[in-house]
Amino acid sequence: MRKLVAILFLSFFVLSCRTSKEVKSEEMTTSEKQDSQFTSLFIQATNYAIQEDYDKSIEIYEKCKVLRPKNAAVHYELSRMYAKKKNALQAISNAEKAYELNPKNKWYVLQQATVYRATGQSEKALSAYEELIKMDEKNLGVLYEMANLYKSAGKYDETVNILDKIEVIRGKNPELSYQKYMLLMDAGKDEEGLNEIKEMLKIDPENGMANLAMAQYYEKIGEGEKVHSRLIYVFQDASINTEPKLNVLTDFTTRMGDDKLKQAETLELVNIMLKTHPKDVKSYVGAGDYFGKLGDTKKANEYYEQSLEYSTNSYPILMQLMDNSFNSRDFDKVISISEKALESYPTQPVFYLYQGMGYKEKKNYTKAISSFKAGKNMIADDEKMMFEFYSKMGETYNELKEYKKSDEAFDNAMKINGLEPFMLNNYSYFLSLRKDKLEKAAEMSKKSNEVVPNNASFNDTYGWILFQQGKYTEAEAWIKLSLKNGGIKSGTVLEHYGDVMSKLKNTEKALEYWKKAKENGEHTSKIDEKIRTKSYVE
Repeated sequence: MRKLVAILFLSFFVLSCRTSKEVKSEEMTTSEKQDSQFTSLFIQATNYAIQEDYDKSIEIYEKCKVLRPKNAAVHYELSRMYAKKKNALQAISNAEKAYELNPKNKWYVLQQATVYRATGQSEKALSAYEELIKMDEKNLGVLYEMANLYKSAGKYDETVNILDKIEVIRGKNPELSYQKYMLLMDAGKDEEGLNEIKEMLKIDPENGMANLAMAQYYEKIGEGEKVHSRLIYVFQDASINTEPKLNVLTDFTTRMGDDKLKQAETLELVNIMLKTHPKDVKSYVGAGDYFGKLGDTKKANEYYEQSLEYSTNSYPILMQLMDNSFNSRDFDKVISISEKALESYPTQPVFYLYQGMGYKEKKNYTKAISSFKAGKNMIADDEKMMFEFYSKMGETYNELKEYKKSDEAFDNAMKINGLEPFMLNNYSYFLSLRKDKLEKAAEMSKKSNEVVPNNASFNDTYGWILFQQGKYTEAEAWIKLSLKNGGIKSGTVLEHYGDVMSKLKNTEKALEYWKKAKENGEHTSKIDEKIRTKSYVE
């Protein structure tokens, strides 16, 4: 309501501010009837403007302009209305006309500056603002606008001068001093910038903004050991929002590595931030990121879950929670978080994907397929996501022994990306276990090894397919390559090598590798029979 009254008052104020000369001229040239008509139309137009019916307001103001083409107030109001309608040309031309008719009216000067700035005419906007400051030296709003424009133009000296004027009006201010420091540093005037900060620290040694500046300076000149002590004051300052603090934590967390001192310093900042901002989502996200970097997924997830209480956008947090839980093989957690996520984001396919993967790992394949189908139906235009769903459906249908559906899903995935190596490896390996479409399986497996060479799993798959084709010498070469590339740690690969040695009549080697596979714990149910009979068993 106050806004409406202000607009109405401004309109009448502008009308009433005509000079006596202007009134006299109109009395000589305009009839009382025209004068009454003009006043009535102007009031109507202003009322429509208040109601935000800008089209109707413009229509009537234009009629006013026909009656009184030299009325500055009409041009001013038209400029405002055309600006609302994003009609830049008309907004500018009317603002310029209002100023031309009455250059001493500060509202007309301000409107001119506003439309220039809105249309990217920074130089013209600055010229208008400078004229306005001559009329109203203590207009902080205008001074801040000028500072932003000068800064955007890279005119650091001019920006600092404006900030000095603001400081004269407002008094010494940590935020202003920090802005001046940053500008002077950008301009290469490090000494002047540091003087600003030192003056601030004399007044308030624990000021967060000043200590942030000193921390940044020490980082810049390579004196990193002095940074942490300054940042303590920054993190204790509740007036500094959590965005820059989270950025600092992210940097510290990324760089700390295995350095115990840096880990301890980072943890201290984490704890201060939690204490200073106990109801801010970023405090808990920062803590979660810290413990996640240390590999303590359980602790990280505890903080991420707490952050949800204060989050307005939980999507990225839920994603992190599910990813952490999946990578730590806490599949019950994956399922429960995906259910929670789908309550808030029921049309996001990725949450169905995680839910399905959780069920799949829990061997609840029917529910997994249900989740994958539901998620796939949510995809509008995302081939990468569709590929993920088809791949996972192929794997899951294979576990359900619904091989026709499994092959269809994998083939659909291949139509989207026929070079994705893990999908090629999985599809070909499933076919080899079924001894089905072995030529196709060999072709896909060979391709996966071309895309990612020296991968133990891919080497073993290709070797096993060759084994199923009866190509034992070639199979031995590929499975041996798998052992060399890390497959020596896999019971499956060890058993496969024993199998191929058996087919090549090297019983001693076969027994050696079957025994190694049994010791490893990852093997088929036939391992004991193979060792006992000293021969390969289907």
